[in-house]
Amino acid sequence: MHINKFLVTGVFSAVLALVLLSGIMNTGYAQQSSDIINVSVTVRQKTIIDITPTSLTWTDVDPGSEAGASNETNGWGSIQIENLGSTNISYIWFNNSYPASRPFGTGANGSYDAGNFVVIKRNWTGTVYYFPNRFEYNASKTIIYVTVPSGWWYGRFRNASWEYFWAVNASKYPSCNQTGTEFRIGIYAHNKTSQGSTDLTDPTQYREYSLTNDGSWGYAAVNVSPDNTSYCVAVANTCDRAMFYHWNMDAPGAGSCANAEYFSDSTLTPGDWLIADVLVRVPYGVAYGQVQTGQLTVIAQV
Repeated sequence: MHINKFLVTGVFSAVLALVLLSGIMNTGYAQQSSDIINVSVTVRQKTIIDITPTSLTWTDVDPGSEAGASNETNGWGSIQIENLGSTNISYIWFNNSYPASRPFGTGANGSYDAGNFVVIKRNWTGTVYYFPNRFEYNASKTIIYVTVPSGWWYGRFRNASWEYFWAVNASKYPSCNQTGTEFRIGIYAHNKTSQGSTDLTDPTQYREYSLTNDGSWGYAAVNVSPDNTSYCVAVANTCDRAMFYHWNMDAPGAGSCANAEYFSDSTLTPGDWLIADVLVRVPYGVAYGQVQTGQLTVIAQV
């Protein structure tokens, strides 16, 4: 019988190669080893918040109107406040910029401050938008259809298409910040179709409050119709300026005024966030064009 030596040799070589490979693999596996490294990290206490978006731009807004996401350049109707730090945040509140002098009647769009138009509500509860702090100046000239007691100064609390007249007893000028100073605000709104409360000597047309001193300001908790919207008002000692605020806990008297609120006073843990819905309310009498860029500041406290 003739045997092909090349075939036998080939088979033997293949078997030998498998045996050698198996030996190498088994030897490597047998030599595998492992150990454990303990990893320890200590995180520093740091309070960090992140706000998205970083800017809001509303265009083509009519005077006497409210504008939301549909008028905002990028469709924003809310802002997100996220806790990027390592500590629990206990309180969040806002403040906004406002014009340094009376803008109405100047005819200059740059005299107005966009921050003074902003209103905010909690996304998770409630339906009422509040100004963080709406700043108003008294009327610089006589308004023929408004009646106030002698020696009183008056102005408007503007809110898009409607406004309420307010008056303060300025007979002790320049000390309208004194405790006991009388402040009145009309019950009914004035707008294009309704005269509203314009006689602030008629008790049926106004609510009266007594201011409490807080440094150079006097403050009081006030209710503004039609839905008894809760605001605090702060009047400067010079009698010519009034700030209507709700979400600004840095405003005069905020620590004692019953209508001032933190936007959030629930714990916001690291990595969590909350949402604030935002609109602008542009009153009548704002000059056309781009008004001065304003700021909305978010403050977080542990």
